[in-house]
Amino acid sequence: MRRVLLGGLGIALGVFVRPAGAQEVPGRPAAPYNSPVPKNPTVRAARLGMPVAIPDAPSTTEVTPAGLIARGQLTPYAPPVGPGTPAATLLPVGGQPVGPSPLPPPRQVGSGPSVTEVRGPVPGGVPVGPPVTMGVPTVGFPLITGGSPGEPGAIPGTTVIPQVGPLDCGPGLPCPQPAVDAPLYGDPVVGGTPHFPALRRLVGCTDGRSWVSAENLMWWTRSTQLPPLVTTSSPAFNGIPGLGNTQTILGGSFGQTLHGGARFSGGYWFTDEQRRGIDASFLFLFRNGNQFAADTNTYPLLARPFFNVNTPVGPFAEVIGATGLAAGRVVTTLENSLWGADVNYRRFLLGNACFRLDGLVGFRYLNFTEDLAITETFVRTPGSPMAVGVPAIGGTVSDRFRAANNFYGGQIGLTGELRRGRWFVNGRSTIAFGTVHQSAEIGGGQALVFPNGQIAQFQGGLLALPGANIGHFSQDKFAVMPEIGLNLGYHITPRLRVFTGYNFLYLSSVVRAAGTIDTTVDAARIPNFPLAGNPAPLAGVPRPSPQLRTTDFWAQGINFGVQWTW
Repeated sequence: MRRVLLGGLGIALGVFVRPAGAQEVPGRPAAPYNSPVPKNPTVRAARLGMPVAIPDAPSTTEVTPAGLIARGQLTPYAPPVGPGTPAATLLPVGGQPVGPSPLPPPRQVGSGPSVTEVRGPVPGGVPVGPPVTMGVPTVGFPLITGGSPGEPGAIPGTTVIPQVGPLDCGPGLPCPQPAVDAPLYGDPVVGGTPHFPALRRLVGCTDGRSWVSAENLMWWTRSTQLPPLVTTSSPAFNGIPGLGNTQTILGGSFGQTLHGGARFSGGYWFTDEQRRGIDASFLFLFRNGNQFAADTNTYPLLARPFFNVNTPVGPFAEVIGATGLAAGRVVTTLENSLWGADVNYRRFLLGNACFRLDGLVGFRYLNFTEDLAITETFVRTPGSPMAVGVPAIGGTVSDRFRAANNFYGGQIGLTGELRRGRWFVNGRSTIAFGTVHQSAEIGGGQALVFPNGQIAQFQGGLLALPGANIGHFSQDKFAVMPEIGLNLGYHITPRLRVFTGYNFLYLSSVVRAAGTIDTTVDAARIPNFPLAGNPAPLAGVPRPSPQLRTTDFWAQGINFGVQWTW
């Protein structure tokens, strides 16, 4: 029982009685637990023979959580210095003495060593170029500048990363095949604002600064409208319009209007950015001939009608050939040609990686020329009465009409292109305003063979007569000439492509060869044309008179072409 009481007393003293190893000096209060003031080792005294505890050196800094970003960096604690207070020196791991000085300021971005990135080859064996040094990125602007540092267009302070895949190949590097989606290229910062015109739409190196193209044209032109030029009838009506069964066999719409031709185009960009440039084109349609021929083997009577203003006044006709009188033939030939050229200043307006739209301002020239010839020949039937008609055994009568139109004008327009991988669609629309110089040349003649074998030539035919409309005549008219074209094409290689398309060209004012013909005639002016009573030519304005009747003109058709860019 005594042993139990003694054991309990010892336990109570160990738990509830303050340890006697050290006590505060009387007259000095104990420091709080979290007080920043360190406990003074000199205020402790040994009691009951217990050893004195030697305290650790006071810490000069507070504990700060470690990490990449310091959260609430604290000012290091500096212990008070006074009499009897020993100086403390911290020796961190590594053995270098650390004083109570504050931490150094953070390092500025970009002031340290640079990092060199060396990329391996692109799959497929396309090299990516020399190593590129990483610098300070520009916030809010793409790192791909489209140029190396020091080159035109490079942005100072930006990082140039080698392109991988179907982007801008760069100088001296092979060009990949066209890709489905093209990159967006940026221009240098202008006025502190980045620009993204996206001028290189397909692959950076596919679009060079120069291009040429050649096209095969299959165009149709507007047909001409002829006045009644050849008629037929029974012998009793002599082919005079409005009498009996007379019918017109040549008149109205005439001619096969399909033309073959070619167009050659080219252009040049003043800069690699393809903002400003020049383009030009030259086109022509081959001369197209249309012919009408008729003879007395097919039509028993052939005649050339006109309206006579002399006696007898009214519809009249010259008989070429008839059964029992003469064998005759008439040939009418119509030929026309078209050619022109334009040159334009070209300026980029808007676009993105797959589309662009350019404006055009330039000069346009177009020439349209047409010739119409009417030639009749006859041979008198042996035994026919010489008193009927001209007293000749044969002969040729011809009229020739030529019209030329030269358009000169200023031109404005738009041209655009949309790309999707190897395929592309482009269009062009222009309108030119200017003057068309219109001219007409009219001539005619006769060559007659008389019974004595003499051949005589005379100026003037039937609708082209001397002292009336034979000669050269001209006028100037204001005209408008719009043109549109649309092409669908495919890139065979990054620089070679083929295309096909449709074009429509319109000119508001032209003179056609048929528009120079006057079918109102003073028959007394026709050489070797006998009239009852032999009347004299009428005074006043001679007929036929020169005519310059205008109409509009169009040409349209399909084209097949090829283009090379470098």
